[in-house]
Amino acid sequence: MSTPPSPPPSEDEQQVAPKRPHKKRRNMKVWAATAQTFDPYNPLDLDNLGRSVEAELLRRPAEPLDQMPHTFGAGVYAIYYIGPHELYAPINSEDCAIPIYVGQARPKGTRKGSEDLSKKSTALWDRIEEHKDSIKAARDLDVGDFRVRYLVAIEAFVSLAERVMIRQYHPLWNSVVDGFGNHDPGANRRRDSRRPPWDELHPGRWWSHPLNMPKPSKTPSELSRNRIQAFFAGELSEEVIQLIESGETGEVE
Repeated sequence: MSTPPSPPPSEDEQQVAPKRPHKKRRNMKVWAATAQTFDPYNPLDLDNLGRSVEAELLRRPAEPLDQMPHTFGAGVYAIYYIGPHELYAPINSEDCAIPIYVGQARPKGTRKGSEDLSKKSTALWDRIEEHKDSIKAARDLDVGDFRVRYLVAIEAFVSLAERVMIRQYHPLWNSVVDGFGNHDPGANRRRDSRRPPWDELHPGRWWSHPLNMPKPSKTPSELSRNRIQAFFAGELSEEVIQLIESGETGEVE
C-alpha cells in the first residue's frame, strides 16, 4: 500500500531566507573625539632598537665591578650601587634595579671611521676598568659595593641603548652629578680646567687633586648633595635635570 503524498507546507511553515540586518551608518563625527589613537609600532624605530638592546643587557647578571673578567668587544653597560652610603640609600638594592651610571664603549677612532678593524677591541673592558679605578680612588666609596651589567653589542646600536637608558632612569652620575666618566685632561689642560662635580663630591682621583687641578667646580659638593636629595624627593623637574645633563649651568637649584 503506497503512502499518500504529504500536503504542501502552509505559508506559516514555509522557510524564509534571512535578510541582512539593518546597520546604522557609522558617523565618525560622533565618536572620533573619544576614539583610541595609536602610533603604529615600528620595530626599526631608533628608540625601539635601543630598548631591544637594553632588554638584553638587563637579562645579564649583575657582577661585582672589581671582578669583571677580560672581555673582547665594544658595548653598553650599567653600574649599580649596593653599599651603605646614605646619599644613595634609595637606589641601594641587591636586585640592581636602578643604575647609578650607564655608559657605552666603542673602539678608538670609531667616530672618525679610523679604527683598526684587524685588531680585536677591548673597549668595553677598558672603559669599565677606568670606572673601577675611579671608584677605588674615591675616599668615601668602596669598589666592593658596586655591580655591573655589560653587553657586547654591534657598535651601531650601542649609543641607542645608552640614550634610551639615560632617558628612562636618569642615573645619578649621568644626570645629577657630572664628571664620573671624565678622563685625565692632561697636564697642559689640568691647570686651566675646573674640577668635575663628581670629584668634588667624591674626591680621590689623583689628577683632580687641588694641587693638580686648582680650579674648583662650579658645582660644589654641597650643591650636588642637595640635588641628589631633591631628585629622590621628586623635586627636580625634567627641565632642570636636562639642564644639568647638558652642562649648561652649574648653578641650577
